[in-house]
Amino acid sequence: MVSILCVNSSTKFCDAATTTTTTYNVVSFGAKPNGVKDSTQAFLNAWAAACASVGPTRIFVTKGRYLLRPLSFNGPCKSPHITFRIDGTLVAPLDYRVLGAADNWIDFQGVSGLDIVGGSLDARGPALWACKATAANNCPNGATTLSITYSNNIKVIGLLSLNSQMFHIVVNHCQNVEMRGVKVMADGESPNTDGIHVQQSRNIAIFNSTVRTGDDCVSIGPGTQNLWIERMSCGPGHGISIGSLAKDLDEEGVKNVTVKKAVFTGTQNGLRIKSWAKPSKGFVQGVQFLNILMQNVQNPIIIDQNYCPHNINCPDQVSGVQISDVVYRDIKGTSATAVAMKFECSARNPCKGIRLEDVNLTYNNQAAQSSCSNANGNSFGKVLPDSCLLNTTTTTTYNVVSFGAKPNGVKDSTQAFLNAWAAACASVVPTRIFVPKGRYLLLPLSFNGPCKSPHITFRIDGTLVAPLDYQVLGAADNWIDFQGVSGLDIVGGSLDARGPALWACKGTATNNCPNGATTLSITYSSNIKVIGLLSLNSQMFHIVVNHCQNVEMRGVKVMADGQSPNTDGIHVQQSRNVAIFNSTVRTGDDCVSIGPGTQILWIERMPCGPGHGISIGSLGKDLVEEGVKNVTVKKAVFTGTQNGLRIKSWAKPSKGFVQGVQFLNVLMQNVQNPIIIDQNYCPHNINCPDPVSGVQISDVVYREIKGTSATAVAMKFECSARNPCKGIRLEDVNLTYNNQAAQSSCSNADGKSFGKVLPDSCL
Repeated sequence: MVSILCVNSSTKFCDAATTTTTTYNVVSFGAKPNGVKDSTQAFLNAWAAACASVGPTRIFVTKGRYLLRPLSFNGPCKSPHITFRIDGTLVAPLDYRVLGAADNWIDFQGVSGLDIVGGSLDARGPALWACKATAANNCPNGATTLSITYSNNIKVIGLLSLNSQMFHIVVNHCQNVEMRGVKVMADGESPNTDGIHVQQSRNIAIFNSTVRTGDDCVSIGPGTQNLWIERMSCGPGHGISIGSLAKDLDEEGVKNVTVKKAVFTGTQNGLRIKSWAKPSKGFVQGVQFLNILMQNVQNPIIIDQNYCPHNINCPDQVSGVQISDVVYRDIKGTSATAVAMKFECSARNPCKGIRLEDVNLTYNNQAAQSSCSNANGNSFGKVLPDSCLLNTTTTTTYNVVSFGAKPNGVKDSTQAFLNAWAAACASVVPTRIFVPKGRYLLLPLSFNGPCKSPHITFRIDGTLVAPLDYQVLGAADNWIDFQGVSGLDIVGGSLDARGPALWACKGTATNNCPNGATTLSITYSSNIKVIGLLSLNSQMFHIVVNHCQNVEMRGVKVMADGQSPNTDGIHVQQSRNVAIFNSTVRTGDDCVSIGPGTQILWIERMPCGPGHGISIGSLGKDLVEEGVKNVTVKKAVFTGTQNGLRIKSWAKPSKGFVQGVQFLNVLMQNVQNPIIIDQNYCPHNINCPDPVSGVQISDVVYREIKGTSATAVAMKFECSARNPCKGIRLEDVNLTYNNQAAQSSCSNADGKSFGKVLPDSCL
């Protein structure tokens, strides 16, 4: 049975727990909801009880105002998961010096597995701000309102932080932190009241949050990796800022930051990267600013590597921070100053790999201006104001027909394509390989890097076709291979591998059929885009991304017969920062297969079917194997597939793992196994000496999964007896079978349910 633990029937945070969850009400420990009585010790006692429990626990703060002095909730805890549910308001003492002398007001330290849900934190900061405004020397620095340090697997949902003395929320030395629906509010003139500050942390996500404050909406410090910010409203404030960096010589870099669908209103800055004008070993790499709206922003786009307040402590007036691979795409709106784009980079370490795509910023209903120093990059599409980046306009085009390619589908054009690539690759400026309309016969070929050209666009208006004899490709690993390339766009066109002849051979069960080739292989490469490509009838996998970083696929289509063998649509392994948007896969195997070593994969808006669904795995084939981490599948539709959302591992010893997976807003239409974890994978019971999987699966979220199952069991969690699945989270799941309730099946699986979950969870 599912035990329901609700504050009241109308609350949207009412949760259903699949295991016994013990609730600790702070009032039972002596807390007083009158805003006058000190409740600090009562909260600490409730935490101590929850932390010491061996099962999941819930600390409940009922409606009212609770006066709290600085306090620290410390781990590690015996409880595998604690929910800190706040229906009331936590308030600081009236005397600002009580908090002001502390570093933090509410501190969570060394905790693993925590949800902070709802409620308000009122730090009563205006009194301290007023003190600072007098320029008196006896004002304390002030405290951070909410500090989360040396912790992991944390969620902050629906929290309101009001009037912090200093930073509102700090995430420091953490992993796997998600904030959703957070609100931060303070006066636009409040000093140093950054909304959310992240440093020395990995795998942080901030969704659907609003920050209105007197400093940075989000500030991103050294050692931040894999930060995702989506749908944030910012203003007033100083915008979203990477930095300031380079305060210290030995400083970790910032890597893999994405800001998407943010709105800046009346802010001092929009998208800012800033570093001190000092020597440093730090860096900024792999940043994407996507789909941003500026509304009367003073500095919409700015890189400032000359940061040195009051010209103090900058002995060497040149920044040592290297800034590279920064993308600004779909940035539009209005600037409050004439210069809307400013790139003031280091003379010692010029910015490189800046990419402007479809930027439209105006000032007073007229064209704005741009300003550059020591900044290198490229522009694509319509960019206003005109870019001042070096190497933004000169692009040399190489037409494959000029190198002897024939668009008749009969003449072998392989060498012509290789010659065009060699010319483009050897150029010192951005280049474009153009394939006009027509059909171009190609044998297996490899486009190799590294290239001198900083960026190559492979524009295909025609169709690349494989030889009629399937054995020509069949004996190769890949048909079209890009290897060791940095900075490549593959745009448009079709690839027809003519796979049916090989499939037919395999269908005869003869032993002389070749394995077949992958259609498009991208290996050991970085900063790759595949846009609007159609892959038809691959012999084996259609597209493989292997040992790559920063790969984006958008508008890709994959088509093959539903019975075609091993024709996975897109396969990703040993790669980081891969994103797949608005792509369609209809094939005979996995729509997307996710192999070992995949980290930070985002799949959004994918129709899938026919096929085997989206699959993490199979994993655990080898003993020493890298894990899979931070995978998100969002707004996918599965139609008539064998599986929907699958995680599978061999029943063999392995050091592999799956961690930090989110399946969000997914529709199932007559899917055989809509939700499945299978750790007993062993085809034909061969090569599985130990019938127990060593792969550890943890922290997997299924949220807003709905639709129909083609079988009675719509949720199946068959986990390892040696390494049970843990931290599975079901939220708002509704799957039916034949217009009736479906079933669920579990072995060795632990987790929790929230909201309405059908079929009833067996976790």
